[in-house]
Amino acid sequence: MQQPSKTPFQPQVEPLQGVLERITYHSGESGYTVARLKAPRTSELITIVGSFANVQAGQTLQLEGIWREHPKYGPHRY
Repeated sequence: MQQPSKTPFQPQVEPLQGVLERITYHSGESGYTVARLKAPRTSELITIVGSFANVQAGQTLQLEGIWREHPKYGPHRY
């Protein structure tokens, strides 16, 4: 009898839309950015992390990503 193949866990990519409230960190060289996003129907800001070019506070962003839990900073979106 053949064993079923084990598939590594694949996090589900989820859509997210919101207004960029502030940029915490941005690298002009790589575009790596840590920012805070205000999504509809949420009371707390969401931390987003990724490579973004030319983003500014006040912009509405439509993103796709996965949730991660940072041991120090809590949940955030990649």
